Amino acid sequence: DDGRMVGGVIPLAWHLEDQRRTTKADLLVDAGDFMTGNPVCNLEEDGVPGVAVARMMTALGYDVGVVGNHEFDIGSDKTARLAGYFGFPLLAADIVDTKGRPVFRREPVILDKGGLKVGVIGCSCEGMAEVVPAAKFGGWSMTDQEAVVRQLAESIDHKTDLIVLITHNGVDADRELARRLENSGVDVIVGGHSHTRLKEPELEGGILIVQAGSKMTNLGRLDLKVTDDRVVEYDGRLIDLWSDGTYAGPELTKMVQGYENRVLDEFGVQIGTAVRDLKKRKGESNLGNWLADVFRARAEADVAFINTGGIRKALKAGPVTALDIHEILPFANNLITMDLTGRQLATIIQRNADSAINRKHGILQVSGIRYTFRTSVDGQTAEVQEILVGGRPLIPGEGYRVAMPDYVAVMADVYLNIDLPASEDLGVTLAKVVVAAVVESGTIDAEIDGRIQKVK
Repeated sequence: DDGRMVGGVIPLAWHLEDQRRTTKADLLVDAGDFMTGNPVCNLEEDGVPGVAVARMMTALGYDVGVVGNHEFDIGSDKTARLAGYFGFPLLAADIVDTKGRPVFRREPVILDKGGLKVGVIGCSCEGMAEVVPAAKFGGWSMTDQEAVVRQLAESIDHKTDLIVLITHNGVDADRELARRLENSGVDVIVGGHSHTRLKEPELEGGILIVQAGSKMTNLGRLDLKVTDDRVVEYDGRLIDLWSDGTYAGPELTKMVQGYENRVLDEFGVQIGTAVRDLKKRKGESNLGNWLADVFRARAEADVAFINTGGIRKALKAGPVTALDIHEILPFANNLITMDLTGRQLATIIQRNADSAINRKHGILQVSGIRYTFRTSVDGQTAEVQEILVGGRPLIPGEGYRVAMPDYVAVMADVYLNIDLPASEDLGVTLAKVVVAAVVESGTIDAEIDGRIQKVK
């Protein structure tokens, strides 16, 4: 909050070395979604995005990692190829192909650490189908995590002193999984996905749960004392990865600087100018309005939506680079269109208005459509009073072309509350759509103009 810089590969390397000075042995793991948040993920090698990430993580000395849902932003074929570039095992015991065969490594990793045999099992995202478009998951499927973990833990329990499970489920799902895995032999769950900063370990079902947040801003440290095949003492905390005064060895520094220069060369050139600050917020935002307008124009649609949670950074007034756009829209989601009736649009607006009140999740930013609402008597739902499309009252029986990120369609039960018709994928990512729009217009400006109005 005070502007102090935090996070990054070099600070992580420095803090890792600092922490390793005070322990006889350590195990470094990653719980997935390494393919998100920075254009370095888009740098390609042999046609595969993400190789730079794989090389930097390998240089940092990771022992084991797991596949997260955002690894599939690039499509399953490239995800499978990318896994081969990591210099450490990348696990996902619960992902299988159409014939039921493991796609990634299923077998646990057993490592000798400080005289202890440590077994590591890895599972991916239990709710994968809910967050990854089917087209990007390649027809693969997920198996039951509890069953596969119990089987694998039993197979290595006699060979190990400690069993660690890495997951990409989110902390709530990890708590439930820990309860189901009680007495399975699993000692620790290292989780990801929910971006939860657990400042100290949780104990559930006799299993320790830890998670270190997101954006490489924290390193989680868990100290364990193991006796007779069980954890008898533990202590955990988060280390803030402050970047000032940090440095790394010459090889890693050269590697990181090389990738940073490539990012700046490819994305750092000015492509336009922002007239004012474009901000993101929980309600209607000028940044959300501008992005939705760009998507609607590109798709030649009547209405466009974008989920507020997919907007990851504000835009300051002044020069705008492609790097700015990719940091605002870091996920490789495509723009899609579908034809909806006015009744379906009204259902979506009702869900959006409800969400603005109950705050169960972020709202959709909108373009081409305006509505007013007020809080219902129950205090949890909305009374939608007026909906306008293109300045005219919404007609229930009329058809409308609607544009949105493919992620919003995948999360239809959350954002839309309708049965989806067939959609058309425009074959272009959100970031590319916006970059092209900025290059064409040269200037960016947007206001909060009352598209979403809450009244008393």
